[in-house]
Amino acid sequence: MLVRNGVALLLAMVLLSGCATRSLFQPYPSQARAWTADMAADGPAPLLKKGVDSRDGVLYLQELGRVRQLGGAIEDSESAFRRAFDHYDETDAAARLRASSLVSNTGALLVNDNARPYVAPDYERIFAHAYQALNYWRENDVTATAVELRAAANEQRVAADRRDDEIADAQQAAREEGVAPADFDSHFAGLDAAAGEVKASFQNAWTFYLSALFWEAHGEYNDALVDYKKALEIHPDSAMLQEDVKRLSRAQDGRVERGKGLVAVVYEQGLVPARRELSLPIPTPHGIFAVAFPTYSAGDKPRPAPLTVAVKDGGETARTEVLTDVGGLAARHLREQLPGLLVRQTLRATTKYNLQKKANDDFGPVGAIITQIFNVVSEQADLRSWLSLPAYAQATRLMLPPGEHRLELSTPGGGASLTVPVVEQGVTVIHVVATPGRLITRVLPVQEGPL
Repeated sequence: MLVRNGVALLLAMVLLSGCATRSLFQPYPSQARAWTADMAADGPAPLLKKGVDSRDGVLYLQELGRVRQLGGAIEDSESAFRRAFDHYDETDAAARLRASSLVSNTGALLVNDNARPYVAPDYERIFAHAYQALNYWRENDVTATAVELRAAANEQRVAADRRDDEIADAQQAAREEGVAPADFDSHFAGLDAAAGEVKASFQNAWTFYLSALFWEAHGEYNDALVDYKKALEIHPDSAMLQEDVKRLSRAQDGRVERGKGLVAVVYEQGLVPARRELSLPIPTPHGIFAVAFPTYSAGDKPRPAPLTVAVKDGGETARTEVLTDVGGLAARHLREQLPGLLVRQTLRATTKYNLQKKANDDFGPVGAIITQIFNVVSEQADLRSWLSLPAYAQATRLMLPPGEHRLELSTPGGGASLTVPVVEQGVTVIHVVATPGRLITRVLPVQEGPL
């Protein structure tokens, strides 16, 4: 009878926990191996589509949009990103980090943070809008491209406005719960190392650069200059960005360089690192409990490797430079979330202790053993993040005379040759992505003339 009651108790806990996410007992990185192994293939799409209606749905939609884009299925990619944007709109009011939402999910307190619906962080939302802009750019839909580029910029602006308030709210919640995040700093030193020079999780110079190229091509020199300057603010030592700002300043004064067109390469290197699990002892009123946290390791990040662009028979060469350290953004985002994570984990440890005690009181030793097993098995860190994003987003550009030019692209992992059209005062963008074992290149339609 005790065993039967104990099993019933365990089943009740599982049902009560809100097991509506696909990542609850299967860490997300292990799922993502299926589509990050070859992102240009069609095979992963059915696997991703199975997850889009779960509470992790927005994460699977982002992955699906990215995978289908790289595979050339642009309509599928556009549809996935549009659905992801609908998720953003539906969850904006409740999903932002606030003291009132830090501990509001009962299932998460009983099981782990994977029971919480996935909320796309700002850096992921910014990339999603940039990728949708690239989809529309590929179709030469100028109006839709402009809309998405403005949406990406707006995401950065909104994130900047609310970031300090959200962090302050989380710190206040920590104080109210008697949690001192500074006491755990030594355990999360790896997060700071992985974040590197990234100061804020929403700062994405690569999307600003992409936007600036588009505005420049269409003669919107003021908008282009604003975005080049924003990219330069993030990378003040970049000689490339400094020259871009000077060029656009001259263009604003009517001094546009004649007889040349701009060829830009936007390059995505590798894959963003996955989160790791870290077990830490958390003090509670009932003693010390081992609790699982997500973290990042600097050792998982690849080294930045530039792409070299050479003009065949022309002599000009250029090398890409890193504009966005995506692994750094992910690590910085997690570091910003740490006070809220500590609050939830402390409350979770207390909740699980109380549940185990009640099971012992109501069902005896068997109930206590079963709940203890459940607590151990369910104690998993939330390792969910968009894993088909690049490790680094880079860019470079050349000014070339009008006509067709043969370019040689080379990376440490391989190369490609392609012919690109150049239009006077137009902009030709080459989108290059280095996926595992493959270099994907696409020449986007030349942008020129007024919007």
